[in-house]
Amino acid sequence: MKKTVLALAAIAASSAAFAQSSVTLYGVVDMSVESVKGNTAGKSTTFNRVSSDNLATSRIGFKGVEDLGGGLKAKFQLESGLKTDTGAFGDTGRAFNRAAWVGISSAEAGELRIGRQDSLIGAQIADTIGAQAYDASVVAGTSGGVTFRRIDNALTYIAPTFVPGLTLSAQYSTAVDSVTAGNNNAEATSGSAIGRGFGFAANFVQGPLAAGLSYIQVNTLANGNNENVGLYAYGAYDLGVAKLTAFYNDDTNDGNRAVNGHRLYGFQAAVPVAAGLTVTGGYAYAHNVTSAGTFDAKGTKHDNAGIITLKAQYDLSKRTAVYALFTEVQNSDNARLGLASVATINDKSARGLAVGVRHAF
Repeated sequence: MKKTVLALAAIAASSAAFAQSSVTLYGVVDMSVESVKGNTAGKSTTFNRVSSDNLATSRIGFKGVEDLGGGLKAKFQLESGLKTDTGAFGDTGRAFNRAAWVGISSAEAGELRIGRQDSLIGAQIADTIGAQAYDASVVAGTSGGVTFRRIDNALTYIAPTFVPGLTLSAQYSTAVDSVTAGNNNAEATSGSAIGRGFGFAANFVQGPLAAGLSYIQVNTLANGNNENVGLYAYGAYDLGVAKLTAFYNDDTNDGNRAVNGHRLYGFQAAVPVAAGLTVTGGYAYAHNVTSAGTFDAKGTKHDNAGIITLKAQYDLSKRTAVYALFTEVQNSDNARLGLASVATINDKSARGLAVGVRHAF
């Protein structure tokens, strides 16, 4: 009888443990038809095509959580990007190029994640002004929007909530990009500091007000005497009739005095014009940007660009939306920012229009 009772108790405990674990399959499918114009060799070039990822990156992923008891939880996330115009999965060398991490969390001690994940600056940019092809952060080639949007070999700590509305995070990587960097990184080369990096972020949300600051620094030399540094700050206020956001991004190459840093600053307004329909317009000014993501030589003049962005999104349901995007890049004499991988030459504009559908599951 005692054995039977013990066996039943063990089965009940096992069932409770299984009930406290969950794994979720989720994803996004985003497709659009677009027309993108650039200029090469003084001749206008236009690409009319079907494209993936213009409103949101198409993806498929798995995430899970297990309640370990005592307020402690184990978590994981595996996520791969999809090119739904071609069916391509992930990217070169990465089955799960968007996320591959495991973590432990508790309300009292905070959360620790280990693996490939969003950089703190990349996540903040994506959440506030966007990090897709038609967004100013990508057009200008910012470090948080492009170069260090996600990082390998990362340890991320998210602090518990000490002040209502305030979230503080810190991050360290032993090799920010160990795939495309090959063997020339800190994990594969003894004594090298290349690719080691750290960052932090602070986000504050209180009612209609939101503000944040994020930072990343990544070594680019084996001795650690040269770093790429990115800084991003934003403030937003929701008036009800419109949500206004102002932002500032600064990227520098510390240790190389022969180049200028590049900056991006601007604003955007999101207006709910009808039930389910939101129109967002913005203007950004990119300074010292001969081409996206590069650092100009000292003394370079007229290397700026204006970036106009417009987006209309109509939500057919909680999961499905149709959208239209328009971006125009106005380059000055020595700037050649392109759009959506379509190149242009100095002093020539670039523009693109996309109409599409996004479904989340």
